Amino acid sequence: MNIGGMEWGVTLWIDLWAAGMAGGAFLTAFLADKFSGGRLKNLFKLAVCTGIILALVGVALLLSHLGNILWFWHMFVTVRPESVLSLGGWILSGWLTVACIMLVLWIISHYARGLKSFADKATNVLSWVGFVLSILLMTYTGVLISASSEPFWAITPLLPAVFVVSAVASGVAWLIVVSLVVNWLNTTGNRAWNWFIEQFFDDSGWQIDSVAISKLAKSLVVVIVVELVVLVAFILWLSASGSPAATEGLRLLTGGALSLWFWVGLIAAGLIAPLILLAMNWKRDFSSGILAAITFSSAGLVVLGGLLVRALLLIAGQA
Repeated sequence: MNIGGMEWGVTLWIDLWAAGMAGGAFLTAFLADKFSGGRLKNLFKLAVCTGIILALVGVALLLSHLGNILWFWHMFVTVRPESVLSLGGWILSGWLTVACIMLVLWIISHYARGLKSFADKATNVLSWVGFVLSILLMTYTGVLISASSEPFWAITPLLPAVFVVSAVASGVAWLIVVSLVVNWLNTTGNRAWNWFIEQFFDDSGWQIDSVAISKLAKSLVVVIVVELVVLVAFILWLSASGSPAATEGLRLLTGGALSLWFWVGLIAAGLIAPLILLAMNWKRDFSSGILAAITFSSAGLVVLGGLLVRALLLIAGQA
């Protein structure tokens, strides 16, 4: 199935959103851990474990889009660069395989202490492989869609940039959300949660450092600004293109049936509101008290905004 003949429905919106967010979270946590000198292993493990769940959602939605589950095997018989399902299936499955192997190695090292040194070295190598695959996971869809015959997608090279920066923003926001949830579970003394961590991981409690959460929140402010700039450039490029089809898609997005979702849902609620709320508390502790609730809500809006970006751009491009 090629891009030109594909109907981009809700299953693929969520697939692209979940896969992009998994890649963005992995990339962010990987870089944060490396630049901290390995002091943010808990954050990286959290990105991998929750990313596996998101990637599995993506795989399941790809399968549902095939209609016949037996067609799943066709994606892996040959590599077809012109097929979103084929290339996306390979990248997503490769990323998922690497993440699952890392998870298994962490669990093995917890029970077999003698293998911890080997597991640490292996996961270090695999983390670099996952880093590269995460970049591909965030970019492949935008590149392929922009190579289609639809003017709204193909007339500007900025579409891949929109997808990448949105995936990074969603990934950072996702890490903030799950980090605050994990820390809340630790403070409540949830028995099921504590038992789970003690059974499978070395770090009892799996606490995420409050300084790390604050840095993530500040990073999210920067990424939101970049996303707004890229979206503005994307819209200006389309409006100056002179293409009737691209202009029609842009009209639908900014002044037609999708305009409420675009201006209120994406721009106002998904980007501007979180930007203002987080920027107002720049010098405060984002991880405690009422600010934790504000940070959680702001990051949650950005996560939902990532879904809206994909849905709106794909709908407008098919108009």
